[in-house]
Amino acid sequence: MKNLLSFISLFVLFCSYLNAHTIKVKGHITSGKDHVPYANISINNGQKGVFSDAQGHFEIELEEGNTYSFTVTMVGYKELNQEFTPTKREHDIHFNLMKDLLELNEVIVSSSRRAQSRQETSSVVNVVGSEFLTKNDFKVVGEGLNFIPGTRVESTCGNCGSSQLRLNGLEGPYTQILIDSRPLFSGLVGVYGLEQIPVAMIDQVEVVRGGGSVLYGANAIGGTVNIITKSPEFNAYEIGSNFGTIDGKSHDYNMYFNTSLVSKNEKTSGYFYGSYRKRDAWNANPNDVYYHLDDQGMPVGNPIKDDFSELTSLNTMSFGTKVYHQFSDYNKVAVDLKYTHDQRRGGNKLDLPEDEADITEGIDMHIGTAMINHDWYSKDKKFHLNNYLSGQYVHRDSYYGAYQAKDGFGLTTGRTIVGGSQLNINLGDIANGTSYFVAGVEYINDQINDKKLAYFDDENGKYTDDATVSNQISSTYAVFAQNEWVSNKWSVLIGARWDFVDIIDRQNHENDKRVNSINPRINLKYKLNKTMQLRGGFATGFRAPQMFSEDLHIEVTSGQGVRTQLDPNLKPESSVSYNLAWDFDKTFGIVQTYFLVEGFYTKIKDRFDNQYNYLDDGTLILYKRNSTSDAMVQGINLEARIAPSEKIAVQAAYTIQSSKYEEENQWGDEDSSTSKYILRTPNQYGSLTMDYKLTNQWTASMTGVYTGSMHVPYLPGGFINGELTTQEELIKTEQFFDMGLKIAYRTKLTKQANIQIGAGVKNIFNQMQSNFASGIDKDAAFVYGPISPRLFYIDVKIGNLLN
Repeated sequence: MKNLLSFISLFVLFCSYLNAHTIKVKGHITSGKDHVPYANISINNGQKGVFSDAQGHFEIELEEGNTYSFTVTMVGYKELNQEFTPTKREHDIHFNLMKDLLELNEVIVSSSRRAQSRQETSSVVNVVGSEFLTKNDFKVVGEGLNFIPGTRVESTCGNCGSSQLRLNGLEGPYTQILIDSRPLFSGLVGVYGLEQIPVAMIDQVEVVRGGGSVLYGANAIGGTVNIITKSPEFNAYEIGSNFGTIDGKSHDYNMYFNTSLVSKNEKTSGYFYGSYRKRDAWNANPNDVYYHLDDQGMPVGNPIKDDFSELTSLNTMSFGTKVYHQFSDYNKVAVDLKYTHDQRRGGNKLDLPEDEADITEGIDMHIGTAMINHDWYSKDKKFHLNNYLSGQYVHRDSYYGAYQAKDGFGLTTGRTIVGGSQLNINLGDIANGTSYFVAGVEYINDQINDKKLAYFDDENGKYTDDATVSNQISSTYAVFAQNEWVSNKWSVLIGARWDFVDIIDRQNHENDKRVNSINPRINLKYKLNKTMQLRGGFATGFRAPQMFSEDLHIEVTSGQGVRTQLDPNLKPESSVSYNLAWDFDKTFGIVQTYFLVEGFYTKIKDRFDNQYNYLDDGTLILYKRNSTSDAMVQGINLEARIAPSEKIAVQAAYTIQSSKYEEENQWGDEDSSTSKYILRTPNQYGSLTMDYKLTNQWTASMTGVYTGSMHVPYLPGGFINGELTTQEELIKTEQFFDMGLKIAYRTKLTKQANIQIGAGVKNIFNQMQSNFASGIDKDAAFVYGPISPRLFYIDVKIGNLLN
């Protein structure tokens, strides 16, 4: 009994010793007099962490007497670093955050494949956050990208509603678009993809201009756009709806929801979202007329009023989920599932079946995506291993046809698989700085099968066979590595990536291609002082040849056979890019300012030159070869942000550039005209945004997008102002300023929820191109300037995190 009592006493003393050395620390986070809810508190570089609650308070257990390094981050506030040593007498801690009115301290991953503050990166990275997208009533991610320096989103077809993103003046195929750092945007999805990603799923969009092939592979010649989806961090929800109208007849309706759920032990969490959008077609020139053409291509008969759409009808539904489970402080798994159904149709007689209209271009697309991600950390957080596997399947029914053609139906299927492994190592102190090493392997498999479907041929009295347009498999094997060394003054990043691309043409193995490409990257950053820094970079890039071409798919509307042929000596496109940037970040009293000047230069060699040729039997040949004329894009990006107070913030961006070929370049087939200009690329463009807090409940926001004059081709066949155009022309367009304005009111709906009601107008001055083409044979690609006309809208949203 005596021994038992002694053991119990020792056990009690031991427990008391443990309790004496473990203290429950209580803390609260404020900004001025206001508490900051749901802030992220990271301890000792992520070894421990917690979020503040809805009132800005938190609790965490720490060992007495140990000194801990706290890092507090929250969107809209500057990062705060503070050390704290808990004792029995001092176990409360207070953090007072300073507002980041210019949003310069976002955490980004696109620059070096590791999380770091935007201001710390060796290369210039621009960010558009979810708050900016939602407060300006943007429905899809493409609408918000015009507000990043050097970035433009433009419509490329008035019939099918396709669009493309240009970085530093380079066409869409030269930009690598990523979803959560994965290259799932194949050539098939990329045509419409920017209008298929709802804002409800977006956390932020990161844009890196210039060569980025070292980290992300082919097509990153112009730059990289990384779309980061939302992750669950605390219990939250938001539902919203908006309604817009162009002319009282054509409407645009959208509704969405998103919610985050976190378990009590914070080990499991999930994010769920859904979005539905319906937009009516719109005709820009209903009073224009056109005529039918006779066998000699001359107008005959009575004038016919134009009934062709310039904005396609849309019916898009998206929903998805992202679920995390943390097995321990060092192991975490995430599963991401998404589904999108997108229907769109343009042309005329939209109430009739596709093959009974004069022109119809339409799609019915299903996109399913699954991603699994595993993260492992060492106990000291110096090693981070990330393993990932992603897959996407696309099924697209389409119709591209004119004159009630029965042969316009098509079916395109695509499958993309991306898998890889990446190791991040904090090498610690080296030469008075800290070194971060990243290495990884990646495999990308992309399969596309594009065909025209069989139809009943009245002339021959029998069914035709399916006609394959493109059937290819592309496999990419990649290895990459880079090291970033960071000191108080300098950051030096050096890396390289090797890609082996194996392309198989299932129709014609003479088109099979194997490409090896090694691309280096160097970035330097030098801090001139606390407020100014210089960044410079050099990178090479490449683009492998692809058999699939959406341009070819649209071109085939008359029943002819189709073949793609690659030049036997076809080489991949290659690029060299340079950039030099100076930025300035300083607060004068209460006025926050930021300025950026960035010069850029990109040269593309061995450009793909697509030639359309017709054989005597009517077969259309798309022949791909390398051009002898290089392309060069150079210019300056300017950015300024000023916040005189917490009530007002202004941001402006402007680009001045030159985009030309070294030699005259043909537009399309061998008989077309030539130009030194890279078409559809203005030499000047920019954007402006302003937010004004009228009161604690009333806010106003203004947006503006400026598009300078550019050279746009017009192909003959249609009517402009009732006159048949028989000559191809290179038109120098007018300038445009697309301005929007919104006013919103926010108030408490319940104790735990806010409601916000807003109203606004887009494209106030109704800036649109001066002439639109009419007629069955019109050039559908003759679209430029703002995508949407003047649109009035109202919106309502309810949530517990509205601000």
